[in-house]
Amino acid sequence: MKLVRFGPKAEERPGIWLDNTPAPGQASILDVRAMAFDIEDFNAHFFAGHGLARLANLLREEHPALVPAAGLRLGPPVARPGQIVCLGKNYAAHAAEFDAEIPDAPIFFSKAVSALNGPYDPILLPREARRVDGEAELAVVLGRRAQRVPESAAFDYVAGYTLLNDVTDRDAQRTGRQWYRGKSADTFGPLGPFLVTRDEVADPHNLRLFQRVNGHSLQDDHTSRMLFKIPFLIAFLSATITLEPGDILATGTPGGIGSARQPPVLLRPGDCVEIGADPLGLQRCSVVASA
Repeated sequence: MKLVRFGPKAEERPGIWLDNTPAPGQASILDVRAMAFDIEDFNAHFFAGHGLARLANLLREEHPALVPAAGLRLGPPVARPGQIVCLGKNYAAHAAEFDAEIPDAPIFFSKAVSALNGPYDPILLPREARRVDGEAELAVVLGRRAQRVPESAAFDYVAGYTLLNDVTDRDAQRTGRQWYRGKSADTFGPLGPFLVTRDEVADPHNLRLFQRVNGHSLQDDHTSRMLFKIPFLIAFLSATITLEPGDILATGTPGGIGSARQPPVLLRPGDCVEIGADPLGLQRCSVVASA
């Protein structure tokens, strides 16, 4: 299933994206709340309460409540997770372009939940920001509470996968000597377009992940090159930190970021940033100056 949240900002409704419905080349969204009024949103309560199984049952009903997808705004496919845990330098090529130090253990940091943005919403550049670029990342969404999970069982705790653009203000990141502020400005977390359920992603370590700016390829790599794989990350984190349903784990970005290029390719008002991976879809965001 491809889970989406659609509608105006802060008023999104939960839905299921249906390709080639009602006709080839068209798309519809099954309006979940119209069929199951008690499913308020794709939030922690939903994931913890066997919500994915309920959605599968809705798809089998004879008269689904469908709305045409064309023209509808999509919000982040997860409703305000408890935490966004990010991973730094999880690809050797990115570690080399960042500071040349390959980590021997995962480097975790957090990104503010308030940074989340829809997959087609504009990215707002703060007035003082001069060196901002994007980072294409595979993000894992937890489907169950995870405490001391062994690697062998880690995938059982995954609800699905989505795309995160870990937009970063490099000056704030470096001068502040910590990453939280530089990565957490409002709109600096485009997420989606879809949350693709685990059963539809045969191997999350076999995905081509890319970033384009104004049609120019910056990042184009493969999730097989992660230094630390998803089962290890879940086991490592949950050994001491409880992960809750709906939490997001961003698995790091490959090499090729714009700020590491010569000359740098930095985001400017008017730019178009695309992040993609099949079958997770493609997000496309314009860059605008903050008012």
